[in-house]
Amino acid sequence: MSRWLPAFSSVPPRLGWPWLVTRQQVFQAAKTAIAAGLAWEAALAVNPHSRPYFAPMAVLLVVQPTVYDSLSRAFQRVVGVVVGVTAALTVSHFLPPSAWSIGLIIFAGLLLGWAAHMGPQAALQIPVSALLVFLVGRTAPGYGGERVVDTLIGAAVAVIAVLLSPSAPGPDVVMSKALEPLRRCAEILREISAGISSPWTPAEAATWREDAMTLIGTIATARTEHESHQLSSRWNVRAHRERMTLGRADEALVSGERIAVYTRSMARALKDGSDQARPMPTLSAMLATTASATDAYTAWMASAGTPSDRGQLARAVHAADDALASALARVQERWGSDPGPWLSFGITMAMSQRILAEVGRPLDPAEREPAT
Repeated sequence: MSRWLPAFSSVPPRLGWPWLVTRQQVFQAAKTAIAAGLAWEAALAVNPHSRPYFAPMAVLLVVQPTVYDSLSRAFQRVVGVVVGVTAALTVSHFLPPSAWSIGLIIFAGLLLGWAAHMGPQAALQIPVSALLVFLVGRTAPGYGGERVVDTLIGAAVAVIAVLLSPSAPGPDVVMSKALEPLRRCAEILREISAGISSPWTPAEAATWREDAMTLIGTIATARTEHESHQLSSRWNVRAHRERMTLGRADEALVSGERIAVYTRSMARALKDGSDQARPMPTLSAMLATTASATDAYTAWMASAGTPSDRGQLARAVHAADDALASALARVQERWGSDPGPWLSFGITMAMSQRILAEVGRPLDPAEREPAT
């Protein structure tokens, strides 16, 4: 881990031996168990002569650690069951149970779920519900309707339980996940810096390009998790108090998205110009300081802008500015008016300058001047 970054522990506190689970897991299990029992009682109250097995099952599948995931699961569960039951009741009027009819129901149910972009949970619920109703419903009239009612009751109880006792992510967890794109950008910049400091090949440039493209997925994951935290904060008093953390996390994601674009542009330019590959120690040194400035900015964001980290950021950005200016002067001497290297590798300096503008944004102009 970089020396700029605080040590975010990926292992939550545990209850100790013999309990090999976290407090959060115990809370989650207790919430799910209580909600499942309440769902059973609620379904029995609606239909005292039934055996509402699917009400607690819906709770088990719907209750998740975050409000965002729980609401998503509830929607998928209900949609999948309703569509599956409707399809089964329709098919049962035309086809008897057989290997062909069972296979047809599963095939059509999966395709229907995927075509509607319902997500993996709903896509699986459609054929499962359709198959159960198709086979059991023939000997148990009303089974399909009972299954829909039980699922609605179970999903409703699960959603209420989640909204009444939502989990609040800790500020360190929120920031750590939001800062992941920035960390990854710094890693790629260092990887490129180390590569171009010595003879490099088109194959290496292709690898840098592929690594830079993975930033798209890294940002998408971080953005989804951040939206989940934002939704949880709307329903949780403890999380509501962490609005400043959520605001900083959103700012970190925006910066990460911008720097990822610059990093991908840089990697693509090196890939396109790899037929002219040769050692570039000056650009290598420039990228190394740019990566260090990105790390310093990440640490500043993680620490809510403490004075010590702000000072580290100012020194890192100043050093990177100097390296960029030195690189520009050096390549002007070597490249002169030759358009080839400027078109192939000039974008490396342009993107480095944009990265420094982004990470130096919190600083006043005076702070970017050398210390006296």
